[in-house]
Formats: sequence, structure tokens, C-alpha cells
Amino acid sequence: MTRPEDLIYGVDELPPWPRLIFLGVQHAVLMSVYLVLIVIVFRSANASHAATLNALSLGMVALAISTVLQAIWQGPIGSGFLAPPVFSAIYIGPAVLAANTGGLPAVFAMTIFAGAVEIALAPLLRRLRTLFPPAISGFIVAIVGLQLGVIGIGDLLGVEHIERPTFREHLVVGFLTLATMCAFSVWGRGVVRLICSMLGIVVGMVGSLVSGLVSTDSMQSFLDAPTFAIPEPYYLAYDFQFRLIPAFLMAGTAAMLRTVGVITTCQKINDADWKRPELKSIQGGILADGIGCMVGGLLGVIGMNTSPSLVGVSKATGATSRYVAFSCAAILAVFAFIPKYAALFLLLPQPVIGAAMVFTSSFMIAGGIQIITSRNIDSRNTYVVGVSLLLGLAREIFPDYFQRATPVVHLFTGSMMSIGVMSAVLLNLLFRIGATRSVVFEFEKSDRPIDEVDRLLRARGRTWSVAADVMDRAVATTEQVLQHLDDAGLMTGLPSVVMTYNDFDLTISVRYQGALLSLPNVGVRKRFFLEEESFSYGLADFLTGVYPDRMEARSEGQNAEIRLVFSG
Repeated sequence: MTRPEDLIYGVDELPPWPRLIFLGVQHAVLMSVYLVLIVIVFRSANASHAATLNALSLGMVALAISTVLQAIWQGPIGSGFLAPPVFSAIYIGPAVLAANTGGLPAVFAMTIFAGAVEIALAPLLRRLRTLFPPAISGFIVAIVGLQLGVIGIGDLLGVEHIERPTFREHLVVGFLTLATMCAFSVWGRGVVRLICSMLGIVVGMVGSLVSGLVSTDSMQSFLDAPTFAIPEPYYLAYDFQFRLIPAFLMAGTAAMLRTVGVITTCQKINDADWKRPELKSIQGGILADGIGCMVGGLLGVIGMNTSPSLVGVSKATGATSRYVAFSCAAILAVFAFIPKYAALFLLLPQPVIGAAMVFTSSFMIAGGIQIITSRNIDSRNTYVVGVSLLLGLAREIFPDYFQRATPVVHLFTGSMMSIGVMSAVLLNLLFRIGATRSVVFEFEKSDRPIDEVDRLLRARGRTWSVAADVMDRAVATTEQVLQHLDDAGLMTGLPSVVMTYNDFDLTISVRYQGALLSLPNVGVRKRFFLEEESFSYGLADFLTGVYPDRMEARSEGQNAEIRLVFSG
């Protein structure tokens, strides 16, 4: 790993203690902003003020534990990066649904289940590419944003408060909060731009106090909150409900996908020579994220997930040291025993919370669309995304229709996210039938097949919408293999090239008659090298120019085949 020049403190470097404490406080405060999501869920469950206050304190304990787990760099758990979690908008829709149907016990039990889902998916990461291509992954992110946005826009517009005397003030404060967040996001610079949501909440809170949206009882509760107290989880109970499985299954899957993106970003900003994702680190990050989510459920809060915005803050400040995570965790643990700090978040009125949810959901919807369009949208993906999105929206527009279905159907139609994602996954599996495309190139009339390979492969690659970087590697490698066969005189006659693509892996098979070409162990990394072995090992790879993700070579009699696999 090569340290980028723009980093002040790289991932392995320990900052001086004063700076380490300052950076820890900065991250702890920014992470605390997302405690407001706990308030949303507890209010949906009509929980008492005391229960919510204790949950906020325990939430900071859960954040501290998960932050440390993520920063561990040895062993199977942890990515080894500064990738702190926050209480995630991914879990808001399912958590509110659980709070309305089964109360807080259902929220806690199903949050544990979602964490277990993420843990179960970690070792399957490489195999999940078929089940979650860009169209499906992007759709999941987008529909999570839509579900969050529907809840947030209702709070922002004050749908339930339209008859109240403070309705006008509600709208003014809500749109002032949202406008502040958007303004700092668009026109802000540096760290100010990265903490735009926190600044918007501060402005919204001030506006709420001035306009009288903060009730006297809420202010008195804040003043009465003790300065120091040990959290009491007296409200803890667990109620696993089968009908909530689809919603939390999809939430856990979405959290896994988000973690993959965040940890990959961490790898890129900490390594100037980054080429491709390192799976071990990502799998460790997913395990840490899932365990942290389970810890949250056990302590009586909602699900957590790694935060892209905090990774952005660490990049902007030039401090990506994993040791900041340990400082941050210690400070969060201290905050957990200061109820007056947690009570600040109970003062936030509905329009401020609604504006924050709309702001966050906008990024999730746009990000999902960006992921969907990162690959060519063919007719299959058109139906997968379009039909699934319409079914998800229909759940919100025609709720009575879906409630009339049999109880078994309710398992999959409990929320926009569950029915939308379930439809997308099933349609994707259906349309995978016949998705693999293959073509054989013969060179019987050519004296120099190498000269034609570039044109033929690239033309077919454009037809199949193969990514340009994958195509470049495939063409260069195939030409090198054919050149080696020709130079060594191993072929009798002319070869044939079989090109196969399944939307994930591009496979090039070079078939010929003659002796099997011996190539280095592509993609294999040796742990130890003896004497000159490291020189010969590296030079062989460089000189042959063979850089597929996987390679197979086999022969039967005079028939030989070299199979090169390139992952997109």
C-alpha cells in the first residue's frame, strides 16, 4: 500500500495525542447527528421520553463498539480502515414498519436478524455478483432512498399537522433546514460542504426555538436531564416476527452493498497505487458492520452501517489513520454517560427531522440511479428496474389492495422496499436465462490471426457492451498468448478463439493443435520468495503480459486450450 501525498496521517500512522483527541471528537460529534434516527423510530413506537433518552445513550455505546470492530486490521473481523458507522437511513423504513406493527421488541429482534444477514453474506461476496449486478444493486439503493424519502417528505410537509395553528411555522422551518443543507452542499467548500447536514440541523433547531416549535415540556425535559448517569435498558425485549423478514433481509443486503462501496473507497484513498478491490479487507469490513448491527439490536437501538460522509470528512482533513477510530470510540463511550448530551436530540422537531430525511434520501436515489446506469441498460434490465419500481410504488399508492392479499403474500408486500427488491431479484434470475452470449472466431483464411484479433474482439465487445477496461486487458492478453504460441512454434495450423460473456465475466478461449503453452501462475500471490525467486516470478508475469483474473490450460492429445477469464 503506497501512501498518497495528500494525506497528513495515513491509515497506519499514529497522530500526536492532541491532534488524535481532536479528530476523535470531530468524528464523534458528526456520528452523533444520526442519533436523530433513533428518535424517529422510538416516536413511531410511542416510546416514553425516558426510554428514548436511554436508547440514545446506549446507541453511542453501540457506535463505539462497531467503530473499533471496523478499525481492527488483523484477523477475519474488521477492514482496518477509518470507516466509522452511523445509524443508517437504510434501516429507517423497516424499523418504522416494525415499530408500528410489533413495537420496539420487534425492532430490536429484527435488527439483530439484519446484522446476521450481513454476516452470512460476507463469505459469499465473490459469488454474489451474479445475484446483485449493477442494475439490482443500484435499484436496492434507490428504493431504500424512496422509502426513506416518502417518510421524510410527509414530515417535512407536515401532512399530519395541516390543521394545527403552527402549520405555517412547520413549513418555514422545514424548508429553511432543507435549503440550508442544499446550499452548503452545492456552494460550500472543504469540510463545511461535508458537514452540510449537521449545519442544516443546527439552523433548523435555531429556527424551531425562535418560532416556538420546541414545546415547553421538551425544553424542560432537556433542562432536567442529569449531567451524568448510567444508561438503564429497562425497555429491552425481543420479538422476532416472520412477516418482517423480507423487509429486514433487504435492509441487511443493502447495508452489505453499502459497506462494499465504502471500504473500496477507503482502499482507494489510502493507496496511491490502487488497482482493484482487495476482497479480504472488504469481507472483514462486512463482518464488522454486521456484528455492529447485531450489537445495536441487542442494546436496544436500530441498525448501523458504515458512513460514506465520514470517510469523505477523513479524506478532506487528510487524516485517515485507523487510530482515530479508537479515539472516537473512547469519546463516544464518555458521551454515553452524559444524558444531557443525548437529550439535545429529543428537542429536534418533526420538520427538521423530515428535512434531514429528504436530504439523505435524495443522495440515495441519485446514487442508486448512477449505479444502475454504470452499465448498459438492455431490455432485460429495463424490465427488471421498471416493473419492480412500479410494484414498489404501487404498494404506497394502493395499500388497501395489498392488504387484501393472503397472509403469505403479506410476507413480501409489507413495504415498498420488500416488494420492490424481491421483484427485482426474481426478475433478474428469470432474465438470466439465455443471458450468456458466445461467438467463435476462426482464422482459416488468415496467415496472421494476431492481426485480426483486436478488430474482431473489440467489435463484439462493443455489441455486448463489455466494459472498456476489461476489453483492453482481454485483447492485450489474447494477442500476447497468440504471439507466444507463434514465436515458440507450438501450433500446428491456425487457432480458433471463443469469446463468451455473461454480463459479469468475459472468457477468451484459445484453441489450437499442438503443444500446451506454459505460462506463469496468473493471479497467484506467493508469501515467501527465496533468493532470486522474486525476480524471476515478477519478470515472467511482466514479459508474458498475461494478466487475466483466472487462467486454465489443458490438453488432450494434440488438442490444446488456454482459457482466460476477465472479471468486470
